[in-house]
Amino acid sequence: MLLSITVVGALWGWDMSFWCSKPMAWAILCLLFCSGCTTSEKTLASNPASVGDAALCRSYLKTADLQFQQAIVVELYKRSIAPEQCKAIVDRQNRTVAVGIAAVALGAAAIAVCSKNNCGGGGGGGYYQGADWDAFYNQYGQIVWACREIASGRFTYENYCAGKAQTDWRWPSKSA
Repeated sequence: MLLSITVVGALWGWDMSFWCSKPMAWAILCLLFCSGCTTSEKTLASNPASVGDAALCRSYLKTADLQFQQAIVVELYKRSIAPEQCKAIVDRQNRTVAVGIAAVALGAAAIAVCSKNNCGGGGGGGYYQGADWDAFYNQYGQIVWACREIASGRFTYENYCAGKAQTDWRWPSKSA
């Protein structure tokens, strides 16, 4: 649900900073999400087809109202679900939700790590963008290529420049 809100929001140009920066927004979102986990007597009586199996089972397991529980049992039998199956159905939904949350958390963690470590750009390759090639003469008068940090000009590991064209437009001087 959160992922769909984020995707739709991004596509429609919504400012998603509200959802990403405010703990209260997460709390509201969790409340909205969890409120759909059970059903009410009114919803069951007016439109039983709109209530999912897992929500019906969750309500059956949680309610203390025997009359409501009996109405749920009737609806469960109409769906060919025995009340004894409800715990397994709810457990399966809980596992599915947990896997979804873990996947979103893993994706968010990967994004956070990459945003701090320059893991690559938007589809243009996964190279470090803080370095570039430089050509200069060595002590023997030969042109050599080295990888330099863009911000400081210091030499750095060549793998930071891997995949980049060896052009010398950033530091055109040929002296090291």
